[in-house]
Amino acid sequence: MPRIHDLADIDKPREKAERFGVESLKDEELLALIIGSGTVGHSVLDIARDLIKENCYLWNLMNKPEQYYYTFKGLKKANAFKLLATLEIARRINEKQILRQEETAPVSSESLYRRYFLKLSSESQEQLIIVILNKNKQIVNEKILYIGNDNEISVNYRDIIRLIMIHNGYYFYLVHNHPNNTFEPSQVDIAFTKKIDAKTRSINVKLIDHIIISKDGYYSFLHARLLT
Repeated sequence: MPRIHDLADIDKPREKAERFGVESLKDEELLALIIGSGTVGHSVLDIARDLIKENCYLWNLMNKPEQYYYTFKGLKKANAFKLLATLEIARRINEKQILRQEETAPVSSESLYRRYFLKLSSESQEQLIIVILNKNKQIVNEKILYIGNDNEISVNYRDIIRLIMIHNGYYFYLVHNHPNNTFEPSQVDIAFTKKIDAKTRSINVKLIDHIIISKDGYYSFLHARLLT
């Protein structure tokens, strides 16, 4: 790939941004501006393109461990720090926006999807999270119940009930991810959901929804009418 210095001015990220605005830049051009410089054999645009190619989408970069950037081919450690700082700013802005939305709106399947999407959509292992609400449907506790593979959900129902009772829960949501990029529930997911719904109804606690998050969106047991 050509170096930035070899490109026509119209194709250089900085000059393009000055002329047409930052919003005119492609994802790899934005990354190139942040990274700043490349190394021998790896232009800054090469590095940016490789990051996009390997991660598919910008938001996938937000959940990579720091070591990933320190060892990425052609990326200087100082430039890795700049990129990490930018991603952390983006993450905090996103979290702040979600928190503000939640302060003025009731908890819903959609709000929990927005809340957990960045965290769960790029995880390599399946995670199951419980979100417990009080009688006013405000969140009083959130806890990871399970981390493992997608073949089975190994959670003790008594532990879930005990956790709900400790926090005086009236309602709760289940949230989990599918690392295989499909948000359709498996038979294991359906059986588990029906069983925990029945168990908690017996103590007058309502499972409002179970949502499954993937990179392509989410599945709602409530919207699919598998929960009522």
